[in-house]
Amino acid sequence: MVEDGKRQGSDQGPPTEADLDARRRALESKLAAYEQQRTSGTAPVGQAAVEPSGLVKLFRFSADFVSGVIAGALIGWLVDRFAGTRPWGLIVFLLLGFATGIYNLVRSAQRANRGG
Repeated sequence: MVEDGKRQGSDQGPPTEADLDARRRALESKLAAYEQQRTSGTAPVGQAAVEPSGLVKLFRFSADFVSGVIAGALIGWLVDRFAGTRPWGLIVFLLLGFATGIYNLVRSAQRANRGG
Protein backbone atom coordinates (compact mmCIF):
# COMPACT_ATOMS: atom_id res chain seq x y z
CA MET A 1 0.00 0.00 0.00
CA VAL A 2 1.39 3.44 -0.88
CA GLU A 3 0.60 6.31 1.47
CA ASP A 4 2.23 9.76 1.48
CA GLY A 5 4.95 8.61 -0.92
CA LYS A 6 6.16 5.86 1.41
CA ARG A 7 5.71 2.21 0.73
CA GLN A 8 4.41 0.26 3.67
CA GLY A 9 4.57 -3.45 3.96
CA SER A 10 6.98 -6.23 4.68
CA ASP A 11 9.70 -4.67 2.43
CA GLN A 12 10.52 -1.84 4.85
CA GLY A 13 10.02 -3.49 8.18
CA PRO A 14 7.90 -2.23 11.05
CA PRO A 15 6.90 1.46 11.06
CA THR A 16 8.76 3.74 13.40
CA GLU A 17 7.24 5.62 16.31
CA ALA A 18 7.39 8.88 14.32
CA ASP A 19 5.51 7.29 11.40
CA LEU A 20 2.78 6.00 13.68
CA ASP A 21 2.52 9.36 15.43
CA ALA A 22 2.19 11.19 12.09
CA ARG A 23 -0.52 8.76 10.95
CA ARG A 24 -2.37 9.22 14.25
CA ARG A 25 -2.31 13.03 13.92
CA ALA A 26 -3.55 12.80 10.31
CA LEU A 27 -6.38 10.51 11.38
CA GLU A 28 -7.34 12.81 14.26
CA SER A 29 -7.49 15.82 11.93
CA LYS A 30 -9.67 13.89 9.44
CA LEU A 31 -11.98 12.76 12.26
CA ALA A 32 -12.24 16.30 13.61
CA ALA A 33 -13.14 17.62 10.14
CA TYR A 34 -15.73 14.88 9.67
CA GLU A 35 -17.26 15.57 13.11
CA GLN A 36 -17.46 19.29 12.34
CA GLN A 37 -19.21 18.57 9.05
CA ARG A 38 -21.58 16.14 10.74
CA THR A 39 -22.58 18.57 13.47
CA SER A 40 -22.93 21.50 11.08
CA GLY A 41 -25.18 19.48 8.78
CA THR A 42 -22.97 19.72 5.69
CA ALA A 43 -22.03 16.69 3.66
CA PRO A 44 -18.43 15.46 3.67
CA VAL A 45 -16.28 16.68 0.80
CA GLY A 46 -16.99 14.73 -2.37
CA GLN A 47 -20.28 13.30 -1.11
CA ALA A 48 -23.80 14.56 -1.68
CA ALA A 49 -26.12 15.07 1.27
CA VAL A 50 -28.33 12.01 1.73
CA GLU A 51 -32.03 12.75 1.76
CA PRO A 52 -34.28 10.13 3.30
CA SER A 53 -36.50 8.42 0.76
CA GLY A 54 -40.24 8.83 0.69
CA LEU A 55 -40.75 5.43 2.27
CA VAL A 56 -38.50 6.35 5.20
CA LYS A 57 -40.44 9.57 5.72
CA LEU A 58 -43.73 7.64 5.56
CA PHE A 59 -42.60 5.20 8.24
CA ARG A 60 -41.34 8.04 10.43
CA PHE A 61 -44.65 9.92 10.11
CA SER A 62 -46.71 6.82 10.78
CA ALA A 63 -44.58 5.90 13.79
CA ASP A 64 -45.03 9.41 15.22
CA PHE A 65 -48.80 9.18 14.85
CA VAL A 66 -49.25 5.58 15.99
CA SER A 67 -47.01 6.00 19.03
CA GLY A 68 -49.21 8.82 20.35
CA VAL A 69 -52.39 6.80 19.87
CA ILE A 70 -50.93 3.66 21.47
CA ALA A 71 -49.54 5.61 24.43
CA GLY A 72 -52.91 7.26 24.99
CA ALA A 73 -54.75 3.95 24.79
CA LEU A 74 -52.30 2.30 27.20
CA ILE A 75 -52.58 5.12 29.74
CA GLY A 76 -56.38 5.08 29.45
CA TRP A 77 -56.52 1.33 29.94
CA LEU A 78 -54.29 1.62 33.02
CA VAL A 79 -56.47 4.40 34.46
CA ASP A 80 -59.56 2.26 33.90
CA ARG A 81 -57.94 -0.78 35.42
CA PHE A 82 -56.78 0.90 38.62
CA ALA A 83 -59.44 3.60 39.06
CA GLY A 84 -62.42 1.51 37.98
CA THR A 85 -63.72 4.15 35.56
CA ARG A 86 -64.28 1.75 32.69
CA PRO A 87 -64.61 2.82 29.73
CA TRP A 88 -64.19 6.58 30.31
CA GLY A 89 -60.45 6.59 30.97
CA LEU A 90 -59.79 4.67 27.77
CA ILE A 91 -62.03 6.96 25.73
CA VAL A 92 -60.55 10.18 27.10
CA PHE A 93 -56.93 9.12 26.87
CA LEU A 94 -57.44 7.55 23.46
CA LEU A 95 -58.70 10.90 22.20
CA LEU A 96 -55.78 12.66 23.90
CA GLY A 97 -53.40 10.16 22.29
CA PHE A 98 -55.00 10.82 18.91
CA ALA A 99 -54.51 14.57 19.38
CA THR A 100 -50.90 14.01 20.45
CA GLY A 101 -50.33 11.80 17.41
CA ILE A 102 -51.66 14.53 15.11
CA TYR A 103 -49.46 17.10 16.86
CA ASN A 104 -46.38 14.88 16.47
CA LEU A 105 -47.25 14.28 12.82
CA VAL A 106 -47.52 18.02 12.10
CA ARG A 107 -44.23 18.70 13.90
CA SER A 108 -42.46 15.96 11.93
CA ALA A 109 -43.89 17.24 8.65
CA GLN A 110 -42.73 20.78 9.43
CA ARG A 111 -39.27 19.48 10.33
CA ALA A 112 -39.10 17.49 7.06
CA ASN A 113 -40.33 20.51 5.10
CA ARG A 114 -37.54 22.66 6.55
CA GLY A 115 -35.03 20.04 5.50
CA GLY A 116 -33.91 18.86 8.95
